[in-house]
Amino acid sequence: MKYTKKILLVAAALLTCTITLYAYAVNHPTNALSHKACSSWNVVQRKMFTFSHPDFSMRSKLDRSSFVVKPGTATEVPVLMYHYVTPRLDNREPHNKSVIDLDSFEENMKYLYDNGYKTITLDQLEKYVNGEISLPKKSIVITFDDGYQNNYTLAYPVLKKYHFHASLFVIGSRIQPKPVDFNPSKKSDISWPEMKAGSDVFEYNSHTYDLHHKGYMVCGDDLPVTLDTSLLDHDIEQIKHIGINTPYIAYPYGYFSEQMIYKLHQHGYRMGFTVRPGFVHPGDSPMVLPRLTVTSDTDMATLLRTGSNILSEKP
Repeated sequence: MKYTKKILLVAAALLTCTITLYAYAVNHPTNALSHKACSSWNVVQRKMFTFSHPDFSMRSKLDRSSFVVKPGTATEVPVLMYHYVTPRLDNREPHNKSVIDLDSFEENMKYLYDNGYKTITLDQLEKYVNGEISLPKKSIVITFDDGYQNNYTLAYPVLKKYHFHASLFVIGSRIQPKPVDFNPSKKSDISWPEMKAGSDVFEYNSHTYDLHHKGYMVCGDDLPVTLDTSLLDHDIEQIKHIGINTPYIAYPYGYFSEQMIYKLHQHGYRMGFTVRPGFVHPGDSPMVLPRLTVTSDTDMATLLRTGSNILSEKP
């Protein structure tokens, strides 16, 4: 009996030490081992969140096992992702994947037009993902993140020329009250008058109001502050207050979490876009849709042929 009691005491002591060390590692991720412990703890927290919120699901309402795509319609839809457009001579960051030369952008659009692609709205894409509508075989979505002025001054005329539609995910706090004199060699943000003038081509959706920056420390990593869900309520209220009242969002830097998506659901968001590469299919999780990054070096024909098979990239 004494021997059994001694074993139990030793086991309890070891368990206490293990928990203490694990807790220290989680709160002080200073090396690879403690970082791994912290990351595993975050996985546990996400699982616990899912179990404790049975009303929450990231799955599509569509039953893929019984859904059949109509013959002759789109089995998948590419969502192209652009950010900053600039003339080649003004491109000071030629290796930046968020910057594309204007000539390359026009070549992209000409290729899509010449090859019979038709742009669709995010409302149409949502219905397609949910299995509510079919789409033409060569349907495509064009998106821009951040809301730079050059999206209007440079990309808009090209899109209009080819009769294309696009979605601009704006950062609400950066929208300017009046246009500034456009200088392609300097970064500038789109203004409300420019957004109004471009509304025959663009629809405007959320890239948060003012949460497109890092500063949320997790396991020693500097992550986007959108992962701090305590900030989301106020931010969503702000972007809706200025008139960007949309059910669609692009995640800053592509980062998301179950907790974040749950909060977005509570505020009426129904579709979210990542930076993970791939095509969109009926039955995909509508809050974690992939997109295809387009750069100045991208061959559009190759991208659209192989987009479904691109290996996942870290955001």
